[in-house]
Amino acid sequence: MDFKKAIEASMQPLTEDIAALCRINSVEGEAKPGMPFGEGVAQALETALKMGADMGFRTENFDNYVGHIEMGEGEELVGILGHVDVVPAGEGWNTDPWGGVITDGKIIGRGVLDDKGPVLTCLYAMKILKELNVPLSKRVRIILGTNEETDWKCMNYYLNEVKPELPTMAFSPDSEFPLTYAELGLLQFTLTRKISETIEIEGGNAFNSVPSSAKIALPAEMKPALETAVAAAEDASIYTITEEDGKVVLKVKGVGAHAAHLQEGKNAISYMMDVLGRMPLTGELKEIVDFYNEHFGLCLYGEKMGIACSDEDCGPLTLNVGMVKAENGKFTFCCDSRVPVSFQPADVIAKLEAKAAQTGYDYETHSTERPLYVPRDSKLVTTLMDAYRKVTGDTESQPQSSGGATYSRTMENCVAFGCLLPGQEDTMHMANEYLEIDKLKIWLEIMLEAIYQLAK
Repeated sequence: MDFKKAIEASMQPLTEDIAALCRINSVEGEAKPGMPFGEGVAQALETALKMGADMGFRTENFDNYVGHIEMGEGEELVGILGHVDVVPAGEGWNTDPWGGVITDGKIIGRGVLDDKGPVLTCLYAMKILKELNVPLSKRVRIILGTNEETDWKCMNYYLNEVKPELPTMAFSPDSEFPLTYAELGLLQFTLTRKISETIEIEGGNAFNSVPSSAKIALPAEMKPALETAVAAAEDASIYTITEEDGKVVLKVKGVGAHAAHLQEGKNAISYMMDVLGRMPLTGELKEIVDFYNEHFGLCLYGEKMGIACSDEDCGPLTLNVGMVKAENGKFTFCCDSRVPVSFQPADVIAKLEAKAAQTGYDYETHSTERPLYVPRDSKLVTTLMDAYRKVTGDTESQPQSSGGATYSRTMENCVAFGCLLPGQEDTMHMANEYLEIDKLKIWLEIMLEAIYQLAK
C-alpha cells in the first residue's frame, strides 16, 4: 500500500509528541504509592497512554509498571515492546536535556532515541493504519515498560503478576536496523574473598561497563618500583603516579564502553593489575593481583577463567570485570559475561563455581537473562527484513546478533527491530541525544510497512 501522503501529514504531530514526551524527566526515582519507579516515570507512562487513547485506541495501565495501547480485532496478537524510562541526563549538554528542543531539523532530548522516539513512531504507524481503515486480521499492541534501564522489574511484574495474553509474534524498537535475531545470554556475578589487610583501591562503577578509570594507593616506599613497572608497560601514557597523604597513588585511564561491546573499551582495572603484577607486592594484595592476572588478565573472552566458548550466530563469549571493591573485610570482583546462544548461562555458572572453589573465592550470581534466538528464516524475521528492504532499498545489510539486551528476550518469537539506521549516529545514553527528523520519517515508513505486513 502507498502510505506516503499519510506519512507526510503525520510528521509534524509525531515530531511534537516525541518532543513533549522527552520533556518529562522519566529517570527512575524514589518509589511512591502507586508509582513504583517514581513520579516522572509514572507521568511519562500516563502521557504516552493518553496519546494512544486520544487516537482512539484501547489503553490500560497496570499499576504504573506497564501500559498497553491496542488496536484492531482478531485472534492473533502482534506485540511491540518499548519503554518510557530513560537514563540520567549526565553532563555536557548544549541544551536542556529535558527541553524536547526542536531545532535545525532535529529533536534533542534525553530519550529521543532510547526509547521514546521509537515507541511513538510505532504508535503513529498504528494511527495511520487505523485512519486509513487498512484491513488487518490481527490485533496490534504496544507494551510500554517503565524500568528497562535498570532491572526490568516492570516486565517481571507484567509476566508474573498481570499474566497477560502474550503476542504470537513481536518486536522491540530498542536497538538498530535492520534486525537483531540473536542476543547473547547475560550473566552477572561476583567473586569475593575475605581480607584482613587494608587495600585502598577503586575501579569501575557498574557490572555492565568497561571501567574508564582505576586507582590504588600503595606505601610511599614502593614509588621507585612502581615507576619501573609503569615504564615497562606497553602504553605508559595511561598511567599517572602521584603522592597523596603519605602514599604513592597509581591512577589508570582506560576507555569506557558498554560490556556488550567491550572490545571498544580498554579496561582500566586490567591495566592496573597488569602493572601491579610486575611489582614486589606481598600479602593479600599480591594474592589478589596474582589471581586477577592468572584468571582475567587482559583477555576479553574468558580464556583464562576456563569459560571460553563461541558459536556461529554470536561469536565468542565475553567477560568483563566492571568493578572492584575492598570494603567491610571483603574484596569483590563484579563481572559481566555475555554467553552465545548455543550455550546456557547455567553451564558457565558451573565452571565458575568450580574455579571459585579451587581458588578460595566465593561465587554468587548477581543476575541472569536468557538469550534471544529466532531463526533467520522464520516468518517474523523474513517479514521484518522484507519491510526494511522495501523502504530503504538496502539489500546488503543482514540480520545480526548482539551482546546487548532488549525486552525481546522476555518473550518467544520476538526480535529487536530498529530504530537506528545504518550510519545514523548513536547518541543513546550520551549528552546531546538527538534524532534527525528526516531519519524519523524513514523510521515511520519502515514501521508502518512492518506492522502492516505482520498484522494484515
